[in-house]
Parts: sequence; structure tokens; C-alpha cells
Amino acid sequence: MCRCDPPKSGVGALESRVSGVFLKFVIRDDDPCAITRPDELEACWGSVWGEIPVCLSVTPFRVPGREGETAEAIEDGNEPIPLEENRELVAYLRDLIAAGRVHVAMHGYHHTTPGGMPEYVAAGDLRDKTLHGRQYLERLLDCEINTFVPPNNGLGLEGFAAVIEAKMNIVNNQPYGRLLGIPSSPVAAADFLIGAQYALRQRLGLRSRFSVNAYRQFKQVPYQTVGPSTNVAVLKDAFEVCRLENGIFVMATHYHAFERKLETGERVGEIVNGLLEAGRAADDVEFQTYDQIWSGASR
Repeated sequence: MCRCDPPKSGVGALESRVSGVFLKFVIRDDDPCAITRPDELEACWGSVWGEIPVCLSVTPFRVPGREGETAEAIEDGNEPIPLEENRELVAYLRDLIAAGRVHVAMHGYHHTTPGGMPEYVAAGDLRDKTLHGRQYLERLLDCEINTFVPPNNGLGLEGFAAVIEAKMNIVNNQPYGRLLGIPSSPVAAADFLIGAQYALRQRLGLRSRFSVNAYRQFKQVPYQTVGPSTNVAVLKDAFEVCRLENGIFVMATHYHAFERKLETGERVGEIVNGLLEAGRAADDVEFQTYDQIWSGASR
């Protein structure tokens, strides 16, 4: 567990720490894969290794796109590249994982966009791929993986079912209960009712939108994007509301986007580092991993 600097003064801050009530801040960095270089990750996170945990969303068998970043359909002629082929990256990640500096989530299987749709909305054989991808990453990186971050932030019902069957929790903003439609099984009916209860409590102001939804077979947490199209004012407002509500702030970004600019002229990396500094400076913020937020969540 990595805590922010202790407060210099303030009874309220002390009470927050003693009671365990505080904002939980999680770093989500998407897209590390077989075409990622260790120096790319080091440039983004090297200054926080050992102080703040970083959760990397790793793709096991990446199909590189035309630009080497955004994957296209396999039919375009690009073959999947297993993560193990990048021995330098694998050794780098294993060292960071062993040191507790990095925590890994599974980020799709191929990260393709079949028919222009997210992989976990339109691809086939998702159940077999998801289980195989999880087992492959666990063996290769020597760590347990119980979190799934959907590529392109999209999940269809088959995608949800595949991830649930592989026994992973999910980081995305889609309302699972609504996607179920008319429940077709007792478990689906229970999840539909749980989702409806969460939505009602949120509308009534009885529950923060920055919370973990605990369903029957998995848990789900929302995220806040930091990318070239981010509205910085809206992002900062979300951070402050999350602090007031003692919620969970999952900051989702991409290591390969750090040098890209927003409309304001600021670089993505500058916004990321600004949020990290705000978290460090606050008395009521704790940097956590996915495992910590899952273990602390209940219905």
C-alpha cells in the first residue's frame, strides 16, 4: 500500500486517516504489449516507481496496427505477436511486479477492431481467448491477474460473459445491469436488480458514482480518461467531487500518448503528472492497486 505524504495539520484530515475514509487513487495505463519498449514505460513512470503503484493493462497477443499503436483486424494481414517475444519487456515487467511497483490487468487478447468494433464487442471465441490470455500472462509474468480492462473500453454481453467466466473483475463505465435487458437466468436477474439498486441510490444522492459495483460473480469500477480529447476542467471537477465523496478515482491513460497535446496545448503527460501531484499533496488521498479496491468493496 502506498499512502500520500502525511498531513501537516488538520483534525479532519486526521479523522479521515484514522477512520479509513479517503479517496482511493488508481493509475491505469493501457496498451503495454509485445511492441512496447521498457524505456517508454520508464519515461512515464520512472519517477514514481516504489512510491506509487502503477496498474498496467497488458495485451497478451497484440496484433499491431498500421501505425504500430491502434490494432486493426487480423484480416488486414498483421499476425499476432506474443508478449514473450519481447524478452526485454518481459524481464523488465517481472522485476517491477516482484518489487510491488507494477500490477497487471489483462487488456483484451489481440486488441483488434473487427468491423470497426471493439474486440470484446465483435470478436469470436472470446471465452476461450479470455481464459487462455489470463493463464498465459500469469505464467509468463509470474503474477496473479484478476482484473480485465476492455480494449477500446467496450464490452458486449458475450464479452462480459467471457470475462466473468475467467473470474476477473472489470474496469469500465458501461452499466452492466442495463446491458442484461430481460434477464435469462437467476444469476442475471440478481445482477439486474443489483444494478438497478445501485442506479437508484446514485440518483437519490445516496451513493457516489465513483464506487465499485459488486455483482454476484464480479466487481466493476469506473474510470476517468486522460487523453488528447480530455476536457481538463471536467476532469478536475471529477477529481474534486470524488474527493468529497471519498470515492475511487481510476485515472486511465496510455503511455504512448504522453507527448500528445490537448486542445489547450498541454501534453497528456503534464495532465497526468498534475493529477499525481494533486494526490500527493492531499491529506485524504491514498494510491492503491486494483486488488486493494476489489478487496475493500462490498454490496
